[in-house]
Amino acid sequence: MSKKAKAELRQDMRRVLASLDRRWVQAASGEISDNLRKLLIKEIDQEISHILVWSAHFPGEIDLSPFITGELEEREVYLPRALPDRTMTFVSIDTDWSSNFEAGWKGLPQPVEKSGRLYSPDWGPSTLVLVPGLAYDAQGGRIGRGGGYYDRFLADPRMHEAVVVGVGWSLQLVPAIAYEAHDIAMDWICHEREYFAAGSLCSSESLGDRR
Repeated sequence: MSKKAKAELRQDMRRVLASLDRRWVQAASGEISDNLRKLLIKEIDQEISHILVWSAHFPGEIDLSPFITGELEEREVYLPRALPDRTMTFVSIDTDWSSNFEAGWKGLPQPVEKSGRLYSPDWGPSTLVLVPGLAYDAQGGRIGRGGGYYDRFLADPRMHEAVVVGVGWSLQLVPAIAYEAHDIAMDWICHEREYFAAGSLCSSESLGDRR
């Protein structure tokens, strides 16, 4: 997929997301949160102690607050901080997490730097990473918003044993996304209708290898 095609897809998806009914977004966000819980409980065969998630900001974006609230009782949950060098870190949150926000990159809400514990990639094998995006395919391909933050973060070898889940709406699934050298494949895809292992509908040879 060319840079021009990716840019056009990003533009199209932003327009579609901005047109979503807020009541539908709220209801479907709850369905995604439920599916994430099922995925975590029924499908993940490794002990998960750390969950990296994000807070909704852009028009039509999924609100994972129900999932976050539920998991705070079971595991350590972290939200991202975007840094000036185009990398990011994650800071742990507690039940009062929404009161410890500040504006970050592009106005994105992010936890105050010292409001919680800094996540270490050394904990990768016991980590579930929920990844936002504008488009996904069934093979685990993803198109983000163009900053490359998640690709750089997940490229750290210590994160290669983490479980990575692309989370979006079913309408964000596209037939195919061509991989580039820096792209990181998702292990699972989860939307409001279902979740499935990346590549389960195709030959595993077509998957990018992030390991």
